[in-house]
Amino acid sequence: MYHRLGEVILRTEERMEVGVITAPDVPHAEEMKQFLGHKPGNYKWHIERCVIEVLDALETRFYVGKLDGHVITNIMTVEYEGVGILGHVFTLPEQRRKGAAKGVMAYQMEDFRQRTGTALYLGTGYNSHPYYIYHSFGFESVFPESGFMKYHVNEDFEARYFTPTPAHPKPVEWHDWPKVTALSGIVGWDTLRSLKWGVYGPTNLEGGFLSFKHDLETEDVYNDAKLLIASSGAIVGWATVGRDARWQPATAVLDLFFHPNFVDNVPELLSAVAFPASKVQCYVDGGAEKKAEVLETAGFTCEGRFKDQFTYSGQHYDVLVFARG
Repeated sequence: MYHRLGEVILRTEERMEVGVITAPDVPHAEEMKQFLGHKPGNYKWHIERCVIEVLDALETRFYVGKLDGHVITNIMTVEYEGVGILGHVFTLPEQRRKGAAKGVMAYQMEDFRQRTGTALYLGTGYNSHPYYIYHSFGFESVFPESGFMKYHVNEDFEARYFTPTPAHPKPVEWHDWPKVTALSGIVGWDTLRSLKWGVYGPTNLEGGFLSFKHDLETEDVYNDAKLLIASSGAIVGWATVGRDARWQPATAVLDLFFHPNFVDNVPELLSAVAFPASKVQCYVDGGAEKKAEVLETAGFTCEGRFKDQFTYSGQHYDVLVFARG
């Protein structure tokens, strides 16, 4: 469905129509697939699917600027229950430096607020020209000198969103995408968050979740994956287990991450995971004491410690190896 939002007068005095395409939308499907056809791998996989089919409850919107009825610039958001990721900001090369993308973003941000959105996340280069454009619309670095940016309608978003409530495990669905990014963006907790996804510290999972979801749907890589969802709707933990191809015979690797307010619910999350018969290992940074305690309670044993195994933000970290089976 296409909805006209308004009009922007570009620096060239051209009048650009601004609208939003809510996917799926067959009339615009081919145009959007071609317009964003340069996107690599799993990004392209999502675009090609969302324009023609419903992906669980995920809300994909393409905010576009049109000249003479043709799309010249785009900003995509993927959202669910007021939490979203902003990406695929692209303007045709011959249409740049006219203020097209900035004009579309003004409408996009207002539409997000009007729909009672609460949080948006994006990734860009720190201290770059786009960084300051996003900053002018209210985005700020998730942590100092980072291109991972957040926009919270209310300053206390995280305190409210992650307020302790009952929680339970669930399977992974498309609409978990933005909410998993809200979880992966928390600051001041475990550093090694997912060895399989390469998540160290607060991270934008725009691409990471897509790779994970693609593997879940198309390859026999993950034996199982569960998320922990609070009664408020927030995703507050993940547990994934799959083959660790570095070893023969193959062992499995468990990645476990959760918000500190929900540590008491993590044993139930682990109980919901279908572990393989093979040996399962979980790698835990030396400062993740709560995670180590949860694993021990769940029957994992610490097999050893790797000294100064990785460096993050100038700090060296030991890694503990927990195993079962």
